Amino acid sequence: MFRPVLFFILAIFYTASADSRQIDRMIAQAWEYYEQGKIVKMEQVSREILEQSKKINYPKGIAEGYYYLGVAYYSLGDKAKALQYANKALEYTKHYDNYRWKAYAYTLAGEILRSLRKYDEAMANFKKALELIQKNKNEKMLPAGYANIGNIYYEKGEYKKAIEYYRKGLEAGKKVKIRPSYLALDSYNLGLAYYKLKNYTEAVKYLQYAYNIYSELGDKNSAVSAVYYTAKSYYKIGEKEKAEKILKENLDSARGTKLYRFYVRLLKKVEK
Repeated sequence: MFRPVLFFILAIFYTASADSRQIDRMIAQAWEYYEQGKIVKMEQVSREILEQSKKINYPKGIAEGYYYLGVAYYSLGDKAKALQYANKALEYTKHYDNYRWKAYAYTLAGEILRSLRKYDEAMANFKKALELIQKNKNEKMLPAGYANIGNIYYEKGEYKKAIEYYRKGLEAGKKVKIRPSYLALDSYNLGLAYYKLKNYTEAVKYLQYAYNIYSELGDKNSAVSAVYYTAKSYYKIGEKEKAEKILKENLDSARGTKLYRFYVRLLKKVEK
């Protein structure tokens, strides 16, 4: 049920020629396809971005073309090809001073390596990304930068270290205007880490905060997951009535999700 923080949204602006303006529009379209879950279309547009950018030697399009292709292939499950494009992005961006390009590429490589359980390599990439973010004082990129490192510690079972970085990410996110989903994700993962440490009271606090945001955003699956672990935490500390109440309140929402049978099973336990 652990949820990784993935990628940064690219938002870089240039004085552009007619051709490069068209490429910029394609870049915006590619990310829109990603957010809509239309990954095949994203891959097709990203490939066109890269080809057209190489023709006119447009650095932004080349850097982001490699990055977007990496994200697309990762989303399609082709991790080998995704890592290939992440490395191409890293190789290309080392010739430029744009720290954002480098941070995006390191983050993508780190996320792919994390998914392959190559934790030391993933951590090295995430730390390089965080160093660039901190050095350039980009407060909006800090929450994801911290959370990605927290994810590695979480998956290695080092929950206290994970909590340290998740908390830094959450605190950094509250100081700036970022997408609420980032705050929810950091809080959700904090709750899970506390749950793993059997600190159920703290787990409830952060899971409920995440649930409130997910509910406002209409993210049904994430809200259902936050409720499930909140109920489990209540059950663990003997507050069965609270566990029963929130499970019943959200049972209809859970119907049709992967967690529905777990809801039912937990509800039977708390009702005994």
